[in-house]
Amino acid sequence: MNMTSAAKEMPANIMLDKWADIGFTWSGSVPVSIFHRLSEQVSVDAVQEALQVQTTLQKSEGILWLAFEVMGQLVVPCQRCLDPMMVNVSGDYRLAILADEMQIDAIQGAEYVLMDELGSGRMLPIKDLLEDELLLALPLSPRHDECDMPIDMVDDEEEEVQENPFAALAALKGKLN
Repeated sequence: MNMTSAAKEMPANIMLDKWADIGFTWSGSVPVSIFHRLSEQVSVDAVQEALQVQTTLQKSEGILWLAFEVMGQLVVPCQRCLDPMMVNVSGDYRLAILADEMQIDAIQGAEYVLMDELGSGRMLPIKDLLEDELLLALPLSPRHDECDMPIDMVDDEEEEVQENPFAALAALKGKLN
């Protein structure tokens, strides 16, 4: 099935029983606001452009693969100056949807989700899985390469000179000799 339309929203879930064998494709423009956890990480004052997303579910050599092709940027706050900065999240994200752990060797170290973790409804939460991938694409501590935030490296207070606790012992030793 191919669902391509800017008017249609990205489905939150798809039924694995229906789409696993015939494949599923959806593409369109996705507003960042539909991702609740991701919305908490981006700059609230900045205008967030919609992401262009193509989602594909297909079976290859007995393994079910979910792929996201994303084009776009997110505006996040710089951790130094708190000014907005752009983070490119464009890329290809790919997950294996595995029936059991016996299939792990067949995916050669690729990222995966076990069907048991999806619950009993056999619904594949493609929107949540895309949000997970986008959150992982964000830097842990986003900072501008050339941040204008002045850093005060000099401590204004003078350090107090601490007395050496052994100075008194040295003075006593000198008196004994």
